[in-house]
Amino acid sequence: MMHLMTLALVAAQTTASAQTGVTRAAPATAKGEPATFDLAGFRLGMSEEEVDQVIRTRGLTVRRSSRATTFEDTVRGLVNVRGGRLEMHGGSVLDTVDLDDGKGGKVMLRMLGWPVGARVRSVAFLPPAGTEPAAWRSLLIERFGAPGRDSDTTNSEGVHLTWCGKATCSGEGAEFRLTADVNALGGQIVLSQPEGTAQMLGELVEDAAARRTTGKPAF
Repeated sequence: MMHLMTLALVAAQTTASAQTGVTRAAPATAKGEPATFDLAGFRLGMSEEEVDQVIRTRGLTVRRSSRATTFEDTVRGLVNVRGGRLEMHGGSVLDTVDLDDGKGGKVMLRMLGWPVGARVRSVAFLPPAGTEPAAWRSLLIERFGAPGRDSDTTNSEGVHLTWCGKATCSGEGAEFRLTADVNALGGQIVLSQPEGTAQMLGELVEDAAARRTTGKPAF
């Protein structure tokens, strides 16, 4: 029975981790669906290669970047901590990258290292000054569709809008989200995966390490 429960858990995690916006990018933007949004040229779930292509195509400047341990070596390291003796491969995947767009804006990407490689987990765009709140509201709604009705605040100080794929976006970030807090001085627009996505990856690492520790290879 326990073996069947483990298989069911792995199947559920694999299905969840393979969804659009997690380990693969959407081919096009669907209004009202943040998992598909394109922010500054980047989409959630993009691979390291796709990120590099956007950087080259848009002529963005990399200001700083960092790399992280691969999923495979993370699992092997955990097995070794528990008494295993697995050789580390020594590879790495993209973890963070901060970019300038050449127009006064900045883009910050954060990645997660899945079994299939690094994938974009969040995109933050810090726009330059110069766009009034009312204009920001029109531009964003035209591009992404109607935001959650409880998150639409616009006044002389700025605009706050949130898209979460639902009519209302109150509560914790359990959904894909795009949140915009912008004004004439700049601000920020952030596209992110559900808060539990990193935890789901941690569970995959834990499960893979546990099965290798007991002599049942995960991959």
